[in-house]
Formats: sequence, structure tokens, C-alpha cells
Amino acid sequence: MTDTEPSLPATDPAAVVLIGDEGHGGRVLLGIREFGVPLLLVVSHAQGLGSSELGLDRGRLGKARAAEFRRVGDRVLFVVRNKHYRTTGDPAAVRAGEESFAPAVLWSGPVLREESGAAVVDATDLVVTDLDRLAEHLYEREQGEYELDAAASLALTAEARTGPGSVRLPALLTFRGAGRGAAVRGVAADPSALTFVQHLILFRLPRRPLAARRYHPGSGGYGIGHTDHAMSGTGDTRVMFQPRFRLERTGSATGRVRRPIVFQVDPAIPEPFRAAVIEGGNWWREAFARLGIPDAYRVEAGGPDFDPHDPEVNAVVWVHRAGRGWSHGQALTDPRSGEILTARVRLGSQRLEQVRALGEALLAPYGHPDETRRLAAVEELVLARLRHLAAHEIGHALGFMHNFASTSHPRPSVMDYPHARISVTEDGEPDLSAAYGPGLGPWDHFLVAHAYGEFPGGDEGRSLAGLRAEAAGAGLVYVTDEDSRGPGAAHPGGVPWVMDGDALASLAAILRVRAVALAGFSPGVLPPGRQTGELEERLVLLYLLHRHEVTAVARLIGGVHYAYGLAGEPGGGSTAVEGAAQWRAVDTLASLLGAEELALPGAALRSVTPPAIRYERTAQYFDTAGGRVFDPFTAVRSAAAVVTEALLEPARLNRLAWQHAVDAAVPGVTGLLDALLTATWRRPGPVSPDVVAGAAVQYTANWVLLHHLLRTLGADELHAPVRAEIRAVLRQLAGELERVGGPQEREAAELIRGHLTDAASVRADPLPRIPPGAPN
Repeated sequence: MTDTEPSLPATDPAAVVLIGDEGHGGRVLLGIREFGVPLLLVVSHAQGLGSSELGLDRGRLGKARAAEFRRVGDRVLFVVRNKHYRTTGDPAAVRAGEESFAPAVLWSGPVLREESGAAVVDATDLVVTDLDRLAEHLYEREQGEYELDAAASLALTAEARTGPGSVRLPALLTFRGAGRGAAVRGVAADPSALTFVQHLILFRLPRRPLAARRYHPGSGGYGIGHTDHAMSGTGDTRVMFQPRFRLERTGSATGRVRRPIVFQVDPAIPEPFRAAVIEGGNWWREAFARLGIPDAYRVEAGGPDFDPHDPEVNAVVWVHRAGRGWSHGQALTDPRSGEILTARVRLGSQRLEQVRALGEALLAPYGHPDETRRLAAVEELVLARLRHLAAHEIGHALGFMHNFASTSHPRPSVMDYPHARISVTEDGEPDLSAAYGPGLGPWDHFLVAHAYGEFPGGDEGRSLAGLRAEAAGAGLVYVTDEDSRGPGAAHPGGVPWVMDGDALASLAAILRVRAVALAGFSPGVLPPGRQTGELEERLVLLYLLHRHEVTAVARLIGGVHYAYGLAGEPGGGSTAVEGAAQWRAVDTLASLLGAEELALPGAALRSVTPPAIRYERTAQYFDTAGGRVFDPFTAVRSAAAVVTEALLEPARLNRLAWQHAVDAAVPGVTGLLDALLTATWRRPGPVSPDVVAGAAVQYTANWVLLHHLLRTLGADELHAPVRAEIRAVLRQLAGELERVGGPQEREAAELIRGHLTDAASVRADPLPRIPPGAPN
């Protein structure tokens, strides 16, 4: 070893230590004292792409992999395994498991020297590797084919760090490719050369694993686990844990927490928003205090040396993106026990703009005699939403899933997606004063008690079961992601972005707000310095304000009640929503296809103008088939499609057909379609002359429904009896329309008959694009 060769810290007992590299060509030298020691490999990004669509954010944590260093002769191998397959037991059982699932050698290198009981290796090639598969990520999202450019990539040795529980090895990676994707082209400095900063992080797993807490599907926890084939023949091979931080007391069972859960907030968040994030994040302190451990948790501002990418810090990171995007709370866990080793929260700054735009659209403050008070209400709306968002994302990082049924609770959970609770004052103005309530709900207290409660000297399983029974008895329904979003969702309780747990009442309330806000729409919804083309974007927010409540009401139709649990526990099975409630939902949604609900006020139509020069329509606008100007036909088609898309999902129609076969009180497919057709093609009377372009609006909705029905017929998911029922309804409608004899009706009848005879011979219009409405 020369005098200038970097040396290994002899006092550091860690299995893997970063040596450093002063003046030796940017090499990454590691000293490995112990081989076969379990590590956790995770890749983090310190340089993001800036696209909401692609999710490659600053602060993003990639998927973790179980890893270890092995020595074979004079070479060292870096080996990873699928952490979802682990085998416990005696040495023979462990060997059988390891030999049954192939590992992967990600890197191999020679031992450069032996020093202080460690083998020194040059791991530069490992660090400068696309370990997070960014090129594959971009290809799968149709952004083009990229390859790592080794000549424009290098290890950032000056930024490498060894911490108490991890080694962080940064690298600058440049990818070259055609860059054909719109998302990349929209944000990249040069779409043919994308440069990221990747942090390869090696976590040392605790030598003494945390005592695992068994996951229960009704607990609200994430549930992480693996398959243990040593359990074959004796029990479930699927092992599931409740993810949670380690909380150990000093001295006695009532002593202070040795290492509290601390989240540090990025100083990049400007005030007063940073204070709102800290305040909302600290709502969880109340739940820990109720458990008798008030010192166990806190959120605080990051200091002047705050490093948002430090793996030893639970960080709340501020992220900028182009477009409407989500915030995220992530936790990295020990696969052996579910212990959370570190957490990272990413808050998207664009959320402030989205919430402010909604408040301004509702209150139209600019130029109003009460402008100051209204602008203050908008600002408080933004801060209140940010407090809730911080609590929500930190909740994920604490190990908790969404609960989209909490609007039916005495107080909603912060783990729900809340829509602003808007009402109308006695003076007929939108009221935002109670938009987002502060603090935790009872479900949030249950989450903390179930994950972090201590049961010394007692039966933990029995105590946890008692907590779940108490929550169920208090009416705390729990419905999470898969059962709340997408075409397969059937549970009527789990719908995000709604104001209230009573879907019909919530829809009626939001429709009143919508009507008031549309009637008051004016240039005052937009700050004076903004180009007038943005008025259309604000109009979209109000015109589709009811979209989430439509989803909630639609969930009653073909809806099914059920709960998460284990075999042997009470309360299993599923129950269809009772028929009368389904009929009320059908009639309510059918009425939304009437011109009276779909028409835009004349004043609003006269207010909107095309985007100014150097500006353009974004995804937040309606599409237009009218050139550069606002296209009312497209707007009406989109609003009608909000209803038809919710109701004509093949999965819903299949459920509805079966429920009707079991219980004739349920509407059935024919009942649903008859109600929709009665509100449109079979409408009994003319549209009120007070409705702007009423006949054109109504016919537009009629055609949206008909084309959607024809497209639904071609869905592979429809069962044959359901498809036959739809065809029968359409055949009957064609005869009725022919007898009416109007030009629109004759055209519709001809289209139906042509489609039923040979679908390929006629054209069914594509469904209109509905501008995105989430996140809010």
C-alpha cells in the first residue's frame, strides 16, 4: 500500500465500510470484513426527471432486494435474492430454500488487498450500473429505447458516505436514446441524453431482528411478507408482517423511547407551507401519546445541514414536477420482521397550485367587493389541504394503507383521500370554511394502537383482536385500494375524493355547489396577471366537480358489502346492496344525462377564450373539435361520459345481472338501461327553453350513451346472457326510434341495426377523454 492509498478505518466494526478514494481516479473502494451478512440493497434518486407521468422523482426509493457479499477464492461476489422467498429452520431447510430459487450475481471483482481484517475491493463498476432499471422503466412507458452511456457516467466518490446503519454510493448515470416519448420530451433538457443521480444504498440489517407482529388484513397496515416453504405441510407458507418502526424504551417498561421516530422536513418547502407540513405531520403525536409514549414520534424542520437523500434520516422531501401528480410515502423494511429501517416522503409542490385553482374557481375572488376575505379563504384551503397531505403521506411511511371508507366514520381518517367539504351559505355562495378538518380520526388512532401498541405480559394476538372488534363495533369500516378504484371495485363504502359517506346526499350537495359556482363563473376566477385561456381550465374544475360523487353513487349499483378478515372470525361473507337503494342510485344518475344538468350557463360560455399566443391547452382542458376555440359539444360529451363510464362497466353489469337473478328487487341490466334511455332517447318532454342550446345538449348526451352501449357490447368481459340482454334492449330501442321518425332518431335506429347485424360495418364513436380530476 502506498502512502496515498486510502485506508480502512480500523475502528469501524461494520461488515461493509466505505474506504474513500483520494486522488485515485474516482474509484469506489469498499472494505468487507464479514461475508454472508444480510444486507438490503435499495436504489434512491437524488436527481429526478420532473415528469408526473413517469414518477422518476427526486427522492424516489426503488424496490429493495436482499443482498450479501460472498467471497470465492480471491474474488468477491455481490449477490441479490428475491426477498419474497425465504426459508427458515435448520441448516438443511435453509439450504433447500436457497438452492430452490436462483440468486443473481450483480457484480464480481478481485480482492485488491487485505487490510485490518477486511478484503478491499474496487466496486466502481457496481455503483455505475443501472440498478433501478431506468432504461427498462422508460421503454415500458413508451418513452423510447435508452442505454447507459458508460463514457458519460461516473461514480460520485466525494458524495459517498458511511452511516451508522448504511453505506451510500452515488453515481451520475447518463442514458442515451431516441427519446420519442411525449413525457420525456416535455421535461428533458435533451430527450436523447437523460442524466440521473443514482444512490446505491446498502443497509445493514439489525443483528437482532425486531419481534415481528403478524399482519391482519383488517388492521389497516400495509402487510409485507414472504413465502417460507419450510412451513409446507404444517401451515400457510405465506408469512405476513405488520410494518412498523422499532420503539424500545430505556431502562424500564415505562422509560423514554430510546430512538424516537423523527421525520425531518425539507427546508426547500417555503413558508407558510413548511409550517403546515410540520403541523399536519405532528397530528400523529396524539395517537402515540394515547398509547403512553408521547416521546415516540415527532416531525421537525430540517436544519441547515439537512440532506434529503440521507438514508439514515426519515425525510419529507419537496418535489417539483410537470403536470398533475401524486405525493408518496415510502418505508424500507427488514424482510425478516417488517421493521421499518428508514422512510421517505415525497410531497409534490404542484398540489398547491391544484388546490388553489379549485378554491379560486369556486369563490371567484378577483375583483369581487369581498376580494380580501375570499383570497384568505383560498389560502387557508391550501394550507389545510397541505396539513392533511403531510399527515397522509407520513402515515404511509409509518406503515398504514389507505382507508377510502372513512367518510362514514364519526371523523374521517387522514388515510382517506378527502374532497374539500364545500357547502352553500344562506346568501347562496360557496363556503370553504370547513373544507378540511384538522387532526386524526378514530381510525387513525386504531392504526397506531394496532401497529405500535405494547402488550407486556399479555396475549398480543388476543389484545389485537380486541382492538379490531372495538373498531368494528364503533362502525369504523375499512376499504382500501383494490376494492375502491378501477372497474373491479364493488364495495359501496370505499370511494375516494367524496365529501360524505352518504353517497346520494353527497351528490345532491355537490350538485348544488356546482350550480352556484357555475352561475357565478366569471373572469374573477383567475388572477389578473394570468392569460385568459386559463379560464377554460377553471371551468373544467367546476363543470366536473361532481365526478367523484357520481362514482360513489354508481358503486351502489351492483354493489357488494364485505369486510377483510381471517377464516374462523365472525363477519365473513358478502351482501348485495339492497334493491331500493340501487333503484334510487339508478334514477339519480340517469337524471344527470338530462340537458338541465349538462348545459353550461351562457355567461360561462361567453367568458372562455382560446389559449393566448405562446400558450397551449394541457391535459387539464377539454379536447376541442372546434378549432382553437372552446368546444361545448366536447364538454357535454365528457360530462355525459362521467355517468356512462361509471354505469356501463362490464364488471358492474355482470354483477347487476346476477344480483337481479337472485333478487328481483335489484334493478337488473334491462332496468338500468331503460332508466338511462328514458332520460335520453325516450325523454318524455322537450328541454326547457331556459337551457342554452338545450336540444343540442340533449342530443349530444343521447349519442354518448348510444355509442357507449355499442362499444360495451364488444367487451370481452361481458357474460353471454348480459350481452344478449343489452342487444335485446337496443333492438327494441331501434324500433321505437324508427316510429318517432325524426332525423336524429332515424340515424340512431340505422346505426343500431347496422351494429347488431355487422359491428365492423358501422362506426361507433370513441369515448370522449375526461380531463384528470385526481389528485385533488
